[in-house]
Amino acid sequence: MSDRRMGAGKSDGGARPGGGARPAGPGRSIGGVRYVARKSILARRAQFIASFLAVLGGAVLVTACGVLLESGLFAGIAPQRYVAAPVVVGAGQSVTVPLPEGPDPVESLPERAMLPAELVATVAAVPGVRTAVGEVSFPATLVTGDGRTLGGPDGGEMLGHGWGTAKLTPFALREGAEPRRPDEIVLDAATAARAGTGVGEQVRIATADGATPYRVVGLATPPEGDGLPRQSALFFTDARARELSGHPASVAAIAVFADPGVPTGGDSGLFGMVRSLSQDRDTLVERVERALAAKGYGDNGNGGQGYGDSGNGDRADGQRVVVRAGVERGEVEFLSAAQSRSVLTLVSGSFTGFVLMIVVLVVAGTLSLMVHQRRREIALLRAVAATPRQVHRMLATEVLLVSGVATLAGMGPGYLAAQALRDGFARIGVIEDGFALSIGPAPAIATLVLCLGAARIAVWVAARRQVRVRPVEALRESAVERPDIGRGRVIGGYVLLGLALVAVAAVVVVPQSLAAVPAQFSSMLALIGIALLGPRLMAALSRLAGANLLRRSRVAGYLAAANSVAGSRRLAAAVTPLVLTIGFATSQFYSQTTLSTATQYQARAATVADFVLAGAGGGVAPDIAAAARHVPGVSATTPLVATEVVAVDREATEEPLSRSTAYGIDATGLTGTLDLPVASGSLRELRGDTVALSETEALWLGKKVGDRVDLVLGDGTPTKPRVIALYRPNLGFGDVLLPSDAVLPHTTDRLADVVLVATAPDADRDAVATGLSALAKEHPGLAVGDRESLLVAQDTEMEANAWLNRLLLAVVLAYVALSVATTLVTITTGRARELALLRLVGGTRRQVTRMLALETSLVAGIAVLIGTAVAAVPLTSLSLRLIDTPLPSGPPWVFAAIVAATVLTGVLSIRIPATRVLRARPLEAMRARE
Repeated sequence: MSDRRMGAGKSDGGARPGGGARPAGPGRSIGGVRYVARKSILARRAQFIASFLAVLGGAVLVTACGVLLESGLFAGIAPQRYVAAPVVVGAGQSVTVPLPEGPDPVESLPERAMLPAELVATVAAVPGVRTAVGEVSFPATLVTGDGRTLGGPDGGEMLGHGWGTAKLTPFALREGAEPRRPDEIVLDAATAARAGTGVGEQVRIATADGATPYRVVGLATPPEGDGLPRQSALFFTDARARELSGHPASVAAIAVFADPGVPTGGDSGLFGMVRSLSQDRDTLVERVERALAAKGYGDNGNGGQGYGDSGNGDRADGQRVVVRAGVERGEVEFLSAAQSRSVLTLVSGSFTGFVLMIVVLVVAGTLSLMVHQRRREIALLRAVAATPRQVHRMLATEVLLVSGVATLAGMGPGYLAAQALRDGFARIGVIEDGFALSIGPAPAIATLVLCLGAARIAVWVAARRQVRVRPVEALRESAVERPDIGRGRVIGGYVLLGLALVAVAAVVVVPQSLAAVPAQFSSMLALIGIALLGPRLMAALSRLAGANLLRRSRVAGYLAAANSVAGSRRLAAAVTPLVLTIGFATSQFYSQTTLSTATQYQARAATVADFVLAGAGGGVAPDIAAAARHVPGVSATTPLVATEVVAVDREATEEPLSRSTAYGIDATGLTGTLDLPVASGSLRELRGDTVALSETEALWLGKKVGDRVDLVLGDGTPTKPRVIALYRPNLGFGDVLLPSDAVLPHTTDRLADVVLVATAPDADRDAVATGLSALAKEHPGLAVGDRESLLVAQDTEMEANAWLNRLLLAVVLAYVALSVATTLVTITTGRARELALLRLVGGTRRQVTRMLALETSLVAGIAVLIGTAVAAVPLTSLSLRLIDTPLPSGPPWVFAAIVAATVLTGVLSIRIPATRVLRARPLEAMRARE
């Protein structure tokens, strides 16, 4: 206050009744403002509890997202096989294109990239290197004597190696001898126990070259236990291992052992990166990096394969390598480690942005409601000469005290929530089970800044109108709510609704695989727009409901209608979180189910094979397709080799890399197995140096039949095939088709996913099935199924993504439900004086209760109506685009459950506190402080 203390009648009345000096008033200093803030918080516990819970939930979510994001950037999977090697060199598992300006785009590689074996000698010659060992690793499956197939422990991998690399763990012989002949093998003790075999017995090992018998000559163990926790190890002679790997002139990694006293480096985590940048250390990692860079194998900072324009269309700056130490060695050992980091970074980054938006909306709404309910108090403060700055400072101090405590209280649970989310991601297969989180203070610091900043800005915006108007006008508005809202808010709301319609229109323009993105984005834009236009929209709907429904209920209906129209701001605050819950949950869930159904529908339409051959170990040897052709009654077979490729457009400046799902097929066996509608060209010409593109991919790349397209295969190998056909887009079979013999050598396991089998028109289907079953008995692990089994195999990744979205949706909805309950409870308890006044002027308790019931019905009805409309418009457009029907795909009971849970939460959050308020005597409620 300018020259008076809060509550003082005269400026010169310095003495208290009874004598003595008057204590320093709270308006004379910042300490006084804090005094008033603390008293205000204690006097309005119900309102501030709602704000506390909103910020607390937001702090938990933001901290959890921060931990996941930091982990995606700096964490990984601890090494197992390479635990004894202090430094490991591996090939870059990503593709990048250098740009003249801005960050270089990066796409990860799905297959294992290899290193030239000659680099082992280069690394071994680096000063400080005691020895360098080239690692040979390849997937394998053990076939027991009774025909069972074994993979790795707990769903992990079984990998073959040369005995010369046993020192990387190290594995030591417990029993027997090392392998010296091509038909000898050493098993880790855990695998031998699971297989029920031992030294001197014979087992069959299935690789891409088929199943071959080997004699077990030894059992080996790591330093701890009988085997590694996430993988099984099979040891062959070094020469046999190189032969079975399919890459005799390459190695999967190079293990580097240092001389005594040589620092290895390898700081990990955010603060480890800062330390490494601030210290000048000549570590073994840096020496190896410099030596490899001199050979043209430098690390471009993101571990990617670099591709530029060398004038002849070839790779310009050579293959990239990564040199890792510490926990980052796991990124080289486990192909899934880098993929898990990439997925976690992408998911947590997008989810963090979304969570921040939700948290800001919820916190802003809760604090705005709190300030709105205190407009009478603020008006009185202005009337006794409080300046706008003093009122702002008082409100800010209150909010910062409450928000600060809530944020600090939410940090610890946020770290626990991050661990729970990590476990959930691993359980549904989005990241590897062994992926460890990076636990540091950075997420907590960011949470403190973001939550306090959001709360401070929200209360400033909410109080701006109350403290800006003249005191007399503020007192008048505190008695009667202003029905209008600011012009900027109205314009912003209509702009967002317009953008939501634009996003709906974009659904029919973007590629089918991306159609769900604008549909979901449209719902979010519409929800924010409705939140901005809430009071105006609620006033219109209340008048409509009052004229047609509520007034028919005599006294209670009249009161409910009048209250709803006059209190449109209060009604909007009650309806908005309910609309957000229904609209957001419905849109997110049914967009994913519709996309999944469309994928199944399109894959089913294109697959015309009678039988599908699949491997129990996850793949089928390439020679199975040729063997199946010799089964009587089989007319055609084609393997399906799933992978991903990256298209490189050197002329593009914004998005020069385009990652697409690709399949390798045998064009000679398409008749009766696969029927993809072709727009131009012919799929039968798919052989050698050729490729077929979907029309969507061709349009994106600007290619037509006869053009050459720059592609990077799954293991980083560049190729430039000629386009021989364009086919209609099909969600089930990706955007790129290549010859299977061109894809197989560039996959990690060199196996086909499945083999499609067609029968001749006059063949006996049962006889063909019998012949294929006989073939399966000759190849352990081979299973014969129908086309439905193909669809299940294709939908595994999409199902994981669907469960990921559901998990994240459940987390957000839990927070929104909390905000719904606290908001509605705050609104209802804030009406205690209003309800008491109605009873004092003659309204019975039954009439007031009936009025509240009608208002609750109105709130729930409007929320269901708007929330459903917000979700229905984009979902209808998405469904028409993908499945040719206006109704989205998915179980209807989910929508019914969303609506029921939301309405029940809203009804209970209004009725329970209202019952408590009505128990008080009217005069006592009127005398109670607001």
